[in-house]
Amino acid sequence: MPWSGGSYTKGNAATGGWQGDASIGIGIEADRHDTQDDDFTAGINNALAKDGQNTPTANLPMGSYKHTGVGNATAADEYLSYGQLLGASSAVLTSGTAPNYTVTLTPAPTAYTQGMSFAIIIHTSLPSSGGATLNVNGLGAKDLKVTTGGSGRRDLTVSELSARQVYLVTYEAALDSFQIANPSFGASRIAFNTTIGSASGTASIATQTCNYIFLGGRTVNIDYDIQFGLSGATSSYISFSLPFNANTASISARMISDITAVTGSDLGCITYIASATAIHLYREDNVSFPVDPTMYVRINGIYTADL
Repeated sequence: MPWSGGSYTKGNAATGGWQGDASIGIGIEADRHDTQDDDFTAGINNALAKDGQNTPTANLPMGSYKHTGVGNATAADEYLSYGQLLGASSAVLTSGTAPNYTVTLTPAPTAYTQGMSFAIIIHTSLPSSGGATLNVNGLGAKDLKVTTGGSGRRDLTVSELSARQVYLVTYEAALDSFQIANPSFGASRIAFNTTIGSASGTASIATQTCNYIFLGGRTVNIDYDIQFGLSGATSSYISFSLPFNANTASISARMISDITAVTGSDLGCITYIASATAIHLYREDNVSFPVDPTMYVRINGIYTADL
């Protein structure tokens, strides 16, 4: 055998080669030449060609040595150079027109796979509520989602992606979407207009400033700043609509910072209770609100939302 334990031995090495043969009276014989040439052929065929004409047939131990001068990988079945690994682990700057973001990864993935994770730097903030998408190397736009606990997911809201911030995203095959691991909660308040009603009579809004902000995946801080009037009859409560569906069992704080009657009767002590979709404003002495007061109401509360 020409190769044994990684060392090459020619066929007539035992006699000292051709000179050794001659010294012991062995002439130049065809069969010994053929044996030698066959050994050369087998030895060469068992070596790796530097131009890639053949391939290994078993694992190649490197003996603690390195491959040096390697090129960067461009396909999924190629290994990375260390420099490319450093680059691949870097956050990738997005492009596109928000809320539809795009990124280009190198090496390019050929498909979305479960658990695919990478960091992105947002080039421009999410300008509005209603969600956002991410398209990786032209593989198709996928929704960006925020976890609300367990398997729950919701759309992103305004400024939960902020310019120049770094976010970790992970593809979830079952939901065909990307999950944002670290959205910018508390980045911007979201204005909304509430509707108002009462248990009896007609409640109307003169002015209102209402907004909310996400403090977590489903923890919401909400503010009402409203001037309204009640007419037609007395009312046991007045209701303000919520911009989301609230989990009333998980109200972590509730406070009325200011309720003032601009005109009309003294209102006494006021409290509120939240239902799933509205806040009900009551008088704590269980006396109905008087007819035709003009009231200024400021309410601040923190809720766990059903999203």
